[in-house]
Amino acid sequence: MRMKNIGPLVIVLALAAAPCAFASPVTYATWNNPSGSTVTGTIGTVGVTYTGEIDFVSHFNYFLPLSTYTSSTVSNAPTTGGMIAITGNGTTTNTFTFSQPVSGLILSEVSLGGSTNTSYTFNNNFSILSCGAGAFYGGGCIHESGGNTMFAQEGDGTIEFAGALSSLSFTTANGEYWNGFTIGLLPQSESPVPEPGTLVLFGTGILGLA
Repeated sequence: MRMKNIGPLVIVLALAAAPCAFASPVTYATWNNPSGSTVTGTIGTVGVTYTGEIDFVSHFNYFLPLSTYTSSTVSNAPTTGGMIAITGNGTTTNTFTFSQPVSGLILSEVSLGGSTNTSYTFNNNFSILSCGAGAFYGGGCIHESGGNTMFAQEGDGTIEFAGALSSLSFTTANGEYWNGFTIGLLPQSESPVPEPGTLVLFGTGILGLA
């Protein structure tokens, strides 16, 4: 008779051992005031330095509505860490440098493009996680071309870069009044596959229930 209850218990244990499919919290950069063409900041315990074009750094929250910046991958939008704004005039290469290699690098963009498309071309491929109209300037989605170019005519959204990175660089084209961005990191711990010891314990638990 006791064997009739093993099915639901096995399902519960299997779900507990499976990788989580829910969105993860992002730790966003906290930016300091700029010094010339450099802005320093922190992303949790990771140091970051941005060098390149700087129009201004603002700690006003332009990343609204929250739904434009969140997705099935990212559970939270940037709110208080600040934003770096540029015109995107195409005269320099802009670079983020990290104090240690990072993965799950996120970039959230505000108001990219105006009367024409403004573009960022990165030295690494990315995927668009979310996009939509901004709360202050309207507009719509950001777009991707060639795997590494983001462009829009008044676009907002969040993208994620592939692989492990020690730095990230990009150039711009078709500048405008200003557009802004910040970056963040998904959780850095990686355990997508149960270790052999975990599988042994799982199997032993099932046998014990039997």
